[in-house]
Amino acid sequence: MRLLKPLLALVVWLCASGAATAQIGAPALRIDTGAHGAAIRAMDVDAVGRYAVTASEDKTARVWSLSDGRLLQTLRPPVGSGNDGKLFAAGITPDGEVIAVGGWSPENDVYFFNRATGVMVQRITGLPNTITHLSFSPNGQMLAIGLWGKNGVRLFGTSSAWRASQELDADSKYDGEVYGVQFSPDGKRFASASVDGQVRLYDVSTKRFKLLQSVRPAGGSLPFSVAHSPDGRWLAVGFSDKPAVTVLNAETLAFAYSPQAGSAVEGSLNALAWSADGRELLAAGTWKRADGRHGLKRWSEGGRGVASDSSLSGNSVVTLRALADGRVAFGAADPAWGWVASNAGIQTIPSGLVDFRDGRTAFRLSPNGSAVAYGTKAASGNPDTVGFDPRNAAWTSPQPNWTAAKQAAQGLQLTDWFDSATPRFNGRVLPLTDNEVSMTAATAPMGGGFVLGTTFYLRSYKADGTLAWRVAVPATTWQVNLSADGRWVVAGFGDGTIRWFRARDGVEMLALLPHADQKRWVAWTPQGYYSASPGGEDLFGWQVNRGAAVSADFFPGSRFRANFFRPDLITAVLDTADLEASLRSTSQSVLPPSSPLISVPQIEAKTPPVVTVLSPRDGASFATREVVLSVSVRTPAGAPPVSLRARLNGNNFELPLALANQWATGRNLVVDAAEPAPAAGTGQTRYEQRVTLPAQDVELMLFADNKNGYSTPAVVRLKWSGTVAPNTTAPVTGASATRPTVSAADAADAAFRPALYVLAVGISKYKNAGIQLQFASKDASDFANVFKLQDKQLYRKVEVKLLTDENAKRDDILDGLEWIRREMTSRDVGVVFMAGHGINDSDGVYYYLPQDTDPDRLKRTGVIFTEIRNTLAALPGKALFFVDTCHSGNVLGTGRRAVSNDLTAVVNELSSAENGVIVFAASTGRQVAQESPEWGNGVFTKAVVEGMSGQADLSRTGRVTHKMLDLYVSERVKALTRGTQSPVTIVPQGISDFPVAITR
Repeated sequence: MRLLKPLLALVVWLCASGAATAQIGAPALRIDTGAHGAAIRAMDVDAVGRYAVTASEDKTARVWSLSDGRLLQTLRPPVGSGNDGKLFAAGITPDGEVIAVGGWSPENDVYFFNRATGVMVQRITGLPNTITHLSFSPNGQMLAIGLWGKNGVRLFGTSSAWRASQELDADSKYDGEVYGVQFSPDGKRFASASVDGQVRLYDVSTKRFKLLQSVRPAGGSLPFSVAHSPDGRWLAVGFSDKPAVTVLNAETLAFAYSPQAGSAVEGSLNALAWSADGRELLAAGTWKRADGRHGLKRWSEGGRGVASDSSLSGNSVVTLRALADGRVAFGAADPAWGWVASNAGIQTIPSGLVDFRDGRTAFRLSPNGSAVAYGTKAASGNPDTVGFDPRNAAWTSPQPNWTAAKQAAQGLQLTDWFDSATPRFNGRVLPLTDNEVSMTAATAPMGGGFVLGTTFYLRSYKADGTLAWRVAVPATTWQVNLSADGRWVVAGFGDGTIRWFRARDGVEMLALLPHADQKRWVAWTPQGYYSASPGGEDLFGWQVNRGAAVSADFFPGSRFRANFFRPDLITAVLDTADLEASLRSTSQSVLPPSSPLISVPQIEAKTPPVVTVLSPRDGASFATREVVLSVSVRTPAGAPPVSLRARLNGNNFELPLALANQWATGRNLVVDAAEPAPAAGTGQTRYEQRVTLPAQDVELMLFADNKNGYSTPAVVRLKWSGTVAPNTTAPVTGASATRPTVSAADAADAAFRPALYVLAVGISKYKNAGIQLQFASKDASDFANVFKLQDKQLYRKVEVKLLTDENAKRDDILDGLEWIRREMTSRDVGVVFMAGHGINDSDGVYYYLPQDTDPDRLKRTGVIFTEIRNTLAALPGKALFFVDTCHSGNVLGTGRRAVSNDLTAVVNELSSAENGVIVFAASTGRQVAQESPEWGNGVFTKAVVEGMSGQADLSRTGRVTHKMLDLYVSERVKALTRGTQSPVTIVPQGISDFPVAITR
């Protein structure tokens, strides 16, 4: 298994791999798992340990909560192709308000972001080379910048929140890159470490550089990092070429002592920190323990005492930060970050990416190349092989005829192809570019040629060893294979994607991102057409640059669902290896000869609004219930905002009518001069309004919409610091339904418990004799009955409307939807259950089929999905939707255009943050929902009823939450169907776990 190279060599590799482009890139498809998608290169924390910021080669920086590891903001500088936009440095001011990031950019910029809003507020531009390190002074008013090449360090200063800055001083008398910079605890001195072998100490008390001392410390040849002890007496130095640490006198740079490295005999200890109390010196880096993991080494007595070590990460540790509470935060190249507690307990926040470095023989292809298998680790930690078939939108079991890559064929042999700059074909070296390294290889069937996967390119060669084509790759190529039919080159990359390239010319046709949870996935063409699992469509999206001095925007795939969710097209592409032909075969109308659909769409004009909450600030406290809400909204030209919606702790939250009127009429709208000017082609407005919040901690999500759809949510979390008034929370947040436990006092206090409203619809006996079912009506009845048991228990009352067979005609169902919407209040819980038949018509529109449906008049006799969605999204309290409609049978009869019962689009739309519905679906993708006399129900309903009756309470807590129910139903259905049916539950952003039943 190959790990990323030591940091020094890696950065050399990056900077040598190609020149930066001179302009900001066009809209580009980007991966976003909610964590970094490439190696973390820097990390910093604020003075009191509330926030961590990480910077990555994936061209983003991310802000995290150090209390629980939650992602708070994703910071997006403008980016281009290739290396443009990769971030190597990050710093956060001690007060946690401003973040600086830098790396590789056309003008060598340092970007400053407001931590709370994620908005770029300033940039330093025109520096002489790539930024390698950033460090704020203890008062937050100076920033030291380390640079690539022989450009040394720069010192900038400000008197405010970094909306303006000026260069204070510079020292360019260096003979190598600077990777370590840090101020002393009192802010009067500044130390740097350079690979020219020197550690330098400056006096910056006058906000100018005065070189006090420069030394070549013993221990290694390439100083990489420096760390001042909390009392300011000592300066620790780490090296990139040796597993050594040297401690110097912080005032003179005289040698003090060298901690004993012990078992660390290879690699480096380039990441350093002191514990908050100064008693321990900590180090990590590329050094690995005997267990193969990269470790954390801790010395007592500030490095003079005994050393201990523990496992930390699966790849190089790039940074350490000690927290005031005794924890040690770390960032690693996995990419992952986390912290180690004082008791050595470790919390890791992983990337969610599949690691393709292992399991070469597991990377196998079906004969036609449409399905792929790859190696992973099961929950037990043992190796496992997972199969996926994007053509059929499903996880699958690898078959015996799926083949692994071979490195030899008739008359053709590849050698020295792994981790090598000199791969050989029949003994002859194949030339690569500077710093390019071959990592994987495969020969074509019958000796028809071969391919190499490298750090920079995917290369295809003819049978005589001449290069046929090469294409740049998004990350290191860890696996490659060729399909037996000769149509596809399929490769697995370091960014967690598997990509299909047409073998004849190297054109990329499809990318697949399988999440490491083996539940979510998304597959897309380079033009953005996609297929996805429930919950998977936001794993990728479009990044749109707005200018050199403005934050880039990111729009998840779900924002373009109406136009780009095309599972039929993904299937056709894998069948034809031709996007244009696939578009024509799947389009409902005849396309002109030069269809614009085969080029990258004009995403900039099709985007929804971008919402920023300016005040109150995220993480702020409030002591009075009335708060002034200030919101900035930006939209593309010609697509102004239409409305503003809000959710409070997951529930619908009514904004004052005056604010809604302002949106509609344009009155009282002002441009906020304190914000960056909107980019060309966009408009920006600001709104202020007083709103009343409950007297409790809240999470407020805001959405704006325009003709292109809804924005992603702008989230602000506030802490209540006032006096708690009795019963002020119940009307807003759903009362006890949102509390983590249900106490005896809660049960006794019936007046403030929520009510439960259940609409249960199940149809077995259809008017159309050809589409009968066995248990759908019984499923609805059993479902309603199990919820009725919660009357006077968790809920103050339970009201049920049960519609089955003859009582479930189209008008009955529409009346039922109107009933639940009319009856519920903001404190209540609403549940809708539907069993029977549901289909997508030829336009992809979903219909639930009432008892009296006429397949020849579907639009007039079916219940269209928009009716269901509009009802559930408008419910003022908690909303749950249970759907069991994917039954087998050609519901529309033979001879009609192909339809499906794929609920993916329905599940994803309902569970999007703006709609806020928790969705339990009986099956995923194109699976069939099963029912059997053996079970007496549909298998999904059987599992739900069992779970609600107490079996989901595996820990015997006396309650069942929606997460407990999800876990039980998922495992139970899989067990009963032997893995042929996989239910799915999707919980929208902003909704925490809450009880749905009290167990008896």
